[in-house]
Amino acid sequence: MRPKYPADVTAAFLELEGQSQLTAHRLALTPRDAHGAPALSADVLTQLIETMFFASMATEEGRLNPVGLVFAGAPADLESDGPAWDLVRFGSTVQFDVEHVANLASACAWPRSFLAVVPSEGSLVIAGIATPHSRHVFDIDQLVRVVVPKPGVVAVYRGEWEIVRYERGALRTWMPKHRPQLDSIERTVCGDQARPLIRNVRSYLLRVVEGMVELGRGGLLAILGPGEGLPQLFGEEGNPFDTEVKRLDPALCLGSAILDIAEARPVQLAIDPRLTPGKAPASPGETRDPERARTSPDRVHRLLDLIVRLTTVDGAVVMSHALDVLAFGAKLPPAKAIISEIFAATPDQRMDASWCLDARGTRHRAAAAFVAGYPERIAFIVSQDGLAATFQEIEGKVVYWPL
Repeated sequence: MRPKYPADVTAAFLELEGQSQLTAHRLALTPRDAHGAPALSADVLTQLIETMFFASMATEEGRLNPVGLVFAGAPADLESDGPAWDLVRFGSTVQFDVEHVANLASACAWPRSFLAVVPSEGSLVIAGIATPHSRHVFDIDQLVRVVVPKPGVVAVYRGEWEIVRYERGALRTWMPKHRPQLDSIERTVCGDQARPLIRNVRSYLLRVVEGMVELGRGGLLAILGPGEGLPQLFGEEGNPFDTEVKRLDPALCLGSAILDIAEARPVQLAIDPRLTPGKAPASPGETRDPERARTSPDRVHRLLDLIVRLTTVDGAVVMSHALDVLAFGAKLPPAKAIISEIFAATPDQRMDASWCLDARGTRHRAAAAFVAGYPERIAFIVSQDGLAATFQEIEGKVVYWPL
């Protein structure tokens, strides 16, 4: 097989964008078409990718700096009511090329901020530095991001989701996010709530994983199957694997906090009708507690930050299928039977590549044991080197699935 090149990332990205499953997921999460992604041609995307690829290997004052960009149709797209970005504009735009990207990389503090790249008179320019934030909890960002986390590596995102990555002459394509375990968790958390914007629970899990990566301490998030709790995990009290567990009483209810946001949506529309362009504010009789509408997003963000911190304690953070945090610092019990082999999901989404667990640490072994024999469980793991993945049992196989 011939080696891949950075330009091949464009074809892979556009192919995956056209797949019905990804397109359906993307459109279902777009609250306002007016703030969707700008048109992005293959030529422009290739220019973004190749420039960032070579900039990843360019030094500035002897240093290599990771950097990312966000592509918008115009600076105003980053300053509108949605998506939620803070843009620090430059007084005059800067040419988008390797030299200027390398020069500005240290000012971006990637992954928290990005160079804002826009088209201008037939070329691409850097208009400023943009930082995403959560102005409104239902803002779903669809803008394309291109990031170079280390020299020779380039990844393309649609909003928060990585679609394709180039490294060492190979492509790692987008891994499905519509996994049965995640769908089941969303159904458990959301109950009868059926609106697509509400059923976006997996994005909150992604934010926890991103927080773990950014913190750089590694961690393990173990989510039990439906109807399971700590007794099903550890058995009778006094079990030696249960002695060091830090139980939470009452549990930390992330799932219900997310649902509170969904229930507060009508109140948010009444407080700020700009969230739904063209619709009049709700009448006073249709609103509920406005204070709850304001505090629910803040509460969720505080819970997410706390959960990230709990993962730094030696052991696993254990969550129910409804995303209640039951315990942290948990030493997970071994697998019921010997795990004969672990498989890794490959870029073409096959699961037949053997993955060696012996060379990994206790965290990886615990995650594999947690899901072995339990196909409805899922474990999110982050290594200290920043690699994130899930462990799942799929079709009778224990699968390591990079994120």
